[in-house]
Amino acid sequence: MSDKEFPELRLVQDSVGSLRLSSGLNAKRPFWFGLFWGEWFSHSRLILGFLLLWLAAVWLLPLVAHPLWILVLGGVVAVIGGPAFGGSDVMGGCEEFSFSQPATRCQLFDARLTFAMGCLFVFTLMNVFALYHNLADLVLSFFVSTGVAMVELRHPHLLYGIVLAAPVAGLAIGFSVAALATTRAVAYTAWVWGALGSLTGLRAGLSLEDYFWDRLNGRITIPLLVTMTAMTLGIARRVYADKEAGRASSPLRLPLSGWATLAAAALGALGVGLLIMWFVANYARYL
Repeated sequence: MSDKEFPELRLVQDSVGSLRLSSGLNAKRPFWFGLFWGEWFSHSRLILGFLLLWLAAVWLLPLVAHPLWILVLGGVVAVIGGPAFGGSDVMGGCEEFSFSQPATRCQLFDARLTFAMGCLFVFTLMNVFALYHNLADLVLSFFVSTGVAMVELRHPHLLYGIVLAAPVAGLAIGFSVAALATTRAVAYTAWVWGALGSLTGLRAGLSLEDYFWDRLNGRITIPLLVTMTAMTLGIARRVYADKEAGRASSPLRLPLSGWATLAAAALGALGVGLLIMWFVANYARYL
């Protein structure tokens, strides 16, 4: 056999220093930007919808109601956005692909939670700015004009925290339930548990304040909601770190467990409706 039939092979040894330099750069390369960009790419349409809803509320809500009601938009963003950010992989059926990426589960959880909380804080600040930087006077005029005697006006800043604490609690619960879900049925109905948990904590806090002080001051409601948020997110993060990809059942052909989930969600929605009716029955005369 001639030498032309076999190509000549040469071993080339790379420089050890260049290998260490490249590996060091790759190790130090930040990955958070990629995770945040992925969240923005996945949920940009939802955020745009929230922005359009905010613009409509800013222009149209003062024509039919008190401008202070724009703060309720934070609760809408929390209840809808929490499950959407936390359970996007489960809803899309691509959770196994997400877990195969270099980012760990805790890093995915932290990035999504940070992005979701950031969106809620931004919309809450936008709501405050929409009130012409005069939130204290509007709150005072709202309470005085409606004759609410059970609100402690000497410390209105305690009530301001409820505007953020209640939506944050709802987002945390909905986010956690959707993130830990293994089926689409649980992820799609996570908003029910977020709303139910937030309203339950809000009712418990207001009831205790009314019992101890005969007026609302936020001294129990805010710590209670913050504690609920911290405990829910802490437990969910620990469980999510060991989570395995769930089966992606078709939303049109639900298994028996899916129907049980929907039935439980219906009961949860009934609880949300009952809590809203309780708030209306007890506080509608002041509004």
